[in-house]
Amino acid sequence: MTFNREQSEVVVRAAVSAMDMLDRSLCELRGRCSDEDYAEYGRKLDAVVGELTDTVLTPIFAQHPELQPETCAQKHEDDER
Repeated sequence: MTFNREQSEVVVRAAVSAMDMLDRSLCELRGRCSDEDYAEYGRKLDAVVGELTDTVLTPIFAQHPELQPETCAQKHEDDER
């Protein structure tokens, strides 16, 4: 898969939005279902997000590193410099 920058921006926006929605769904379920169901859903979300990251986002970021969102760890490193 080789996307130009504009196409890559569309994919990255969609993927980040989807991951955010999934994360929010996990937060909303806290205390609303059994601990076992919550943990299982969390594990399954981790697998889905990992697959999306590994197969879609990582190749895009290799081609267009400027599109990779800054992480909290990166921000902290930048602040210390």
